[in-house]
Amino acid sequence: MDWLGIGVLIIGIAFAVLVIYLLKPIKKLASVLGSLQQTTDRLPKVLDDVTSQATTVLQASNTTLANVNQQVTDISPVFHIIGEVGKEAEKFTSAALDKTTSLKQQTTGAKEFVTSKKYEGIFGLLSFLFFLSQKRHEISEKMPKTKSN
Repeated sequence: MDWLGIGVLIIGIAFAVLVIYLLKPIKKLASVLGSLQQTTDRLPKVLDDVTSQATTVLQASNTTLANVNQQVTDISPVFHIIGEVGKEAEKFTSAALDKTTSLKQQTTGAKEFVTSKKYEGIFGLLSFLFFLSQKRHEISEKMPKTKSN
């Protein structure tokens, strides 16, 4: 054998050792690729299932949203009525506050009247009530008359 034959023999032996050494990892790689093939084969079915479930959820969400919108539309007039009642209650409260303030001012005026005239006892009480009735009469004349149905 010449040097060329010996070199080719050494290369052949090294190649055989390399193939034997890489045989186990290549088998593992083949099993991983086989598992990957099975997973990718099942992927369209799984994707179809997920898509159909998502479609079902979206349809249910749309139905629920439509129901909520309808209920909001149905109850909206109630909130408008409550708002109007609140506005009217505010007007009524404001009017009652005005009357109370006016009455307080009248009582203060009556108290000053009784004190300035130095009325005491029952005579003071009677003059106080007379003063209040005069003020009430003045207020009722200032207030506009309302028609009763």
